[in-house]
Amino acid sequence: MSDLLSSPTLPSFSWIGHLKPDDRELLSSYGEFFPGHPGNVIIEEGSMQTEVFVVISGKLEVRASQEDGSELVLAQVGPGETLGEISLFDPGPAAATVSAIEFSQLWRIADDDLIHFMEENPGAGNVLLRTLATILAQRLRQINPRVFGLSTYAVVDSPELPETPSEPEDTIEEPSAETSLDPVEEPVPVTEPTEVTESSSAKKSPKKTQLITNPDELEPL
Repeated sequence: MSDLLSSPTLPSFSWIGHLKPDDRELLSSYGEFFPGHPGNVIIEEGSMQTEVFVVISGKLEVRASQEDGSELVLAQVGPGETLGEISLFDPGPAAATVSAIEFSQLWRIADDDLIHFMEENPGAGNVLLRTLATILAQRLRQINPRVFGLSTYAVVDSPELPETPSEPEDTIEEPSAETSLDPVEEPVPVTEPTEVTESSSAKKSPKKTQLITNPDELEPL
């Protein structure tokens, strides 16, 4: 135990254990090791959470306040387990109090320093992100709605997105003032009069009536 306290190192298991030994040693230099004595509060409920913790040895207890003023023990945390990793993705106040219930050795790293490590070491950073995302997914599956008074199917507000312009509906164009509603009459074709020639049609001349003279007035032959 004295060797562990004199030269603590990050565990070769849990989410950090997926790193190569050199990357794990480099990561430890971005944070700091510290002891936790029984009764020491590591994370206080309601305080702004900006650090990720890893338990090297010992045991911690997680408690949450209830409406009647009592505290409910949610879990106990042992070696290799992580605390506060959700603050890396969604900073906010701590949802529970974490205290040491026996002498413990811990390592902590500020969110900004952990992000800085990932940016400078993209290969190791990719491993850490995938592992942390897996841990969060597993914890979501283990939520007991009766303990937290929540529904596993609770709906959360989604981020506001820019509204997508809706497609214009088909509308019937109203006739303008210049447009007549009366049906359009087609012009009747006008035919020019055809010249009538004597050969094509004969003019009928009035017939002359021959007068018959009185036989008494006729001169003798």
